[in-house]
This record gives sequence, structure tokens and C-alpha cells, in this order.
Amino acid sequence: MVVAFGLATEVSLVKEQYRKRGIMKKTALLLTGLVALVAVAPVVHAQVQGIEITPTFGYRFSGNLSSQQSYIGYYIDSIKVPNSVSYGLTLEYPFHPSMNAEILWSHQASKIEVTGKPVTPSGSYSTTTIADLGIDTIQAGILWQSGRSGDRFRGFFDLLIGATILSPSNSAVPMSSLTRFSASIGGGAKLFVSDNIGFKFSARYMPVYINSSDSGYYYCDEYWGCYTYYNTTYLNQFDTSAGLIIRF
Repeated sequence: MVVAFGLATEVSLVKEQYRKRGIMKKTALLLTGLVALVAVAPVVHAQVQGIEITPTFGYRFSGNLSSQQSYIGYYIDSIKVPNSVSYGLTLEYPFHPSMNAEILWSHQASKIEVTGKPVTPSGSYSTTTIADLGIDTIQAGILWQSGRSGDRFRGFFDLLIGATILSPSNSAVPMSSLTRFSASIGGGAKLFVSDNIGFKFSARYMPVYINSSDSGYYYCDEYWGCYTYYNTTYLNQFDTSAGLIIRF
């Protein structure tokens, strides 16, 4: 009986040791999991990404369309699109931690002002508004961002190309719209107050190609033939805006 009791006691001690080892093993696995979770949490936060939709509101500064042409009885010195309010929308899709594909739509409601004078000795310059003008720009391109995804503050730079639709209107004279190639280069900053809401501040240079005309100058080479020089007209615009970022 003493031998049996000794064997039973020894078996109980062995079971107790295995039980303690199991508890310790489970505890170690739990602690390892918690440490891994804490270590990964900043990385997960740093990888916050999503589609960004940003309605914008701003102000656009426009330049002159240097014309300097003579029409029947009238000399036109310049055509101007006055400064005015602009608004629009941008859509961004992240394909890299530092780069987004971007689509932009921007609208400006302005006018067409012509500065010129009658072709007479006594003619003097004057500026006349000849039509209202709606300008819609649709462009796409790449946006590069500083820092890492998930940062509250990120600077950015983008390059876009597309088309601009110029829609003049005058109740007295029928006018048709023009669609022209355009590009833009911009930069600014994003400030996020949460993972899904932020603010976007930007400035953008937006040249629009209008037309090209024969300048009347030529150059001829004995090997390559003759070349014609053209006068190219652009509508140069500079836009500043602020917007509310909504990230999904």
C-alpha cells in the first residue's frame, strides 16, 4: 500500500507540473500576441488610406489674351478674362503610400472683356464686356504627397492634363463653346482632423491653349526646307482654393 500511495502521489505531482507548464505556455502566447498587436498598431495607423473626395471653393486670377489684331474699323489690343470665384471637385485614389491618381473638375463664371480703339486718328482705348464666360476644366494626373499615409499633415504636388471648355454667352449674339487642351501644376497641404475628415489648401497654375496663327515669318534651310513661325495664344490662369476632404 505504501508503494501504491507513493506512485499515486508521484503521478499527481507530474500532472500538476504539466498543468502549470500549460498555464505558463498559454500566458506566454497571450503576452506575445499583445506585444505583437502593440507593435503593429502604429503601422496599421500609418497605412490609413482610402478614396478622397474634396469639394473646393476658391478664387481665380486670369491673365490677358494678347491679341493685337485689327478688324473692320477697330484695333483690338487685348482680350481679358477678369478674376472671379471658382469652385470644383477633386477625386483621389491611392495606388502608392506617397502617390494618388487624381481627377479634377473646376468651374469659373467670368466675362470676356475687350480692350481696343477705333482705327482713326482720334480713336482712344476703351474696355468693353462682350459676353459672359463659363470655364469648365476637367483634368487627370498624378499627385505626390510627403510623409506617410496616416499622417495628420501632408504636403503635396500634382501634375494634371486634360481639357477646358470655354462657353461664352451673349443674348444679342449667338456664340458657340470651345474645347481646348489644358494642363495644370499645383501644390499645397492637407490637414487631417481624423482618419476620414480633413482640409485641403492648394494653389494651381492653369494654362489653356487657345489657338495658333501664322506670324508671317519664315525660315528656310537648304537641307530641311522652310519653317513657318506661329503666334500661339494661351489663357493663363492662377487658382487658389480650400476644400473639405472626405475619405472613404
